[in-house]
Amino acid sequence: MLHPLWPYRPAKARTPFARLRLRLRRLWAWLKQKRQRIALVLIGYVLVWSIPLLLGEPLLTVFALLPLLLVPPVGLLIYRLVWKEFHA
Repeated sequence: MLHPLWPYRPAKARTPFARLRLRLRRLWAWLKQKRQRIALVLIGYVLVWSIPLLLGEPLLTVFALLPLLLVPPVGLLIYRLVWKEFHA
């Protein structure tokens, strides 16, 4: 069900176009959330840098994807070093 009050709307307002418009508005609101935007950007980045892999340039793809793999561990290392500095 689209909305709990959907059956109580007038018959003229319950058109397939209105249903589609409601679904699109909900999808747009979902995509505007921070987690979904980050996921879309990461997926786009990986897709763009997968093109050289398909063209036979795996080294370029590896170098482009290294920041995605190295940033989280380096951030964790920095966090732990700073934490130890102030809580030792």
